[in-house]
Amino acid sequence: MGLSVLDEIRQSCHQYDLIPPQSLILVGVSGGVDSVVLLHALLSLRKELQMDLTVATFNHGLRGEAGASDVRFVEDLARQWGVEAISGAADVMAIKAEAGLNLEEAARQARYTFLMQTAIQIGADRIAIAHNQDDQAETVLMHIIRGTGMRGLRGMLPITPLSEYHLLEDWTLTGADADDFGDVDPAEVMLIRPLLDVSRAEIRTYADTHGLSFRQDVTNADTTRFRNALRHEVFPTLEKFNPNVRQVMTRLAAVMRDEVDVIERSVESTAAWLLDWSETEPTLETDGEPGELVFIDRRAFQEQPIAVQRGIIRKVLFELSPGLRDVSFEQTEYARELILNGKTGMHLDLPIAVRLMVGYDEVTVGYGGRPLYPPHMPYLTPGTQISVDPAGPTIMAGQLKLISYWVIESRSKDLRFEDPLIATLAIPEGARLVLRTRQTGDRFRPFGMHGKSQKLSDTFTNFKVPSYYRDHVPLLTINDEIAWFVAPTANGPQARIAEPFAVRSEEQSVLRLRWQIPE
Repeated sequence: MGLSVLDEIRQSCHQYDLIPPQSLILVGVSGGVDSVVLLHALLSLRKELQMDLTVATFNHGLRGEAGASDVRFVEDLARQWGVEAISGAADVMAIKAEAGLNLEEAARQARYTFLMQTAIQIGADRIAIAHNQDDQAETVLMHIIRGTGMRGLRGMLPITPLSEYHLLEDWTLTGADADDFGDVDPAEVMLIRPLLDVSRAEIRTYADTHGLSFRQDVTNADTTRFRNALRHEVFPTLEKFNPNVRQVMTRLAAVMRDEVDVIERSVESTAAWLLDWSETEPTLETDGEPGELVFIDRRAFQEQPIAVQRGIIRKVLFELSPGLRDVSFEQTEYARELILNGKTGMHLDLPIAVRLMVGYDEVTVGYGGRPLYPPHMPYLTPGTQISVDPAGPTIMAGQLKLISYWVIESRSKDLRFEDPLIATLAIPEGARLVLRTRQTGDRFRPFGMHGKSQKLSDTFTNFKVPSYYRDHVPLLTINDEIAWFVAPTANGPQARIAEPFAVRSEEQSVLRLRWQIPE
């Protein structure tokens, strides 16, 4: 014989840590049999599990007087059972039209926004809702029909942060002073499903046994809605082939939870050394604010199992785009293929304005419509030209400033620096110095090539400067000839000095230049 409803709830609470001791639980109650049984069962376990309960009920504004009557029913029920009830309402049809959502999604966002608002207001970090085993089977089948991966096959989770769901962007806590707010971080508000291992039949039996009254929602019979069609038409057909098909679906979800957990642990441990996270300079598409930039080692990525590769891509996208709800299989595969086989300079625009850019040995992923420049590197807006005077004002390039000063009678050993942001140049008397970005036809005479010149683009290619950075590299010119530049490369920041301006004498007047972060 199976476990009772109360035993199933006890087991779930223990297995998934649904209700820590001394918790305040906000219970979502619609008035239907599932939520009424949930509230009754939690009240029966209140002392045992050391928790306090508050009821939340919500009118979506879709069923006129019937919806309002359901709210009154829940309020009366809570009063009879000695529990505080908080009610809310919204015009879901207006939300649907304004936000461009389907009806089901608009209703869910409105309902979950209300639950989040109420939980924060009363200081509850757990919200209990009445999804059951049959709901889980329907959810898994919905995901299969619509297309999903292993994560979707998990169905609904026993416990999950409510912040992972889309909420209405402009929601506010109205009618409450700041002093009324509970000490709860929205990111810590968890949605729990104590009935997820309890069947709909067991719930109905519990209600009958305890003489519980509840409301009937006639829209649950509307088979034009996807979930209702599965419940009333598809599952009865599937049960002709396997009477236990609902249990099969929920068992699949449980197995997938464990499988995904193993993969995600592997992804997290791999990401810790494979991904290089950095804050970008406040430039380009960040509206003057720092952004995030992620560097992926291509060779290391290629050596990972395919499942881990996909997990790495998903992790990067979700980290860069907190509002992202999901990433499609196609988008994940496009990104994976580009990392594995993309040629230098290729890029892919991903959801929420994230761009993936292929370099020589690494892939850069950043937020914004165009590439973001690496941190702590000087950069210029394409087309910039600035006169340089060692005795003049400070020149800024990105977050770095250019310091320049004359050094007299220095020895050559003092003029060699390992730091690519520092250079010493032999400057002709009266020379004209300009800092600019590249122009059509630019050529460069690298030190060590005995004065031979090459296209600047070839120099960039030889030193593995990604194509998407080249227009922003600051070039110091002396009498219209490129003398020095510092650029991001596959091997980190690299600097090059032109042959005519290299320091050759141990005793020579030279110009020392240094890019540095302002103090």
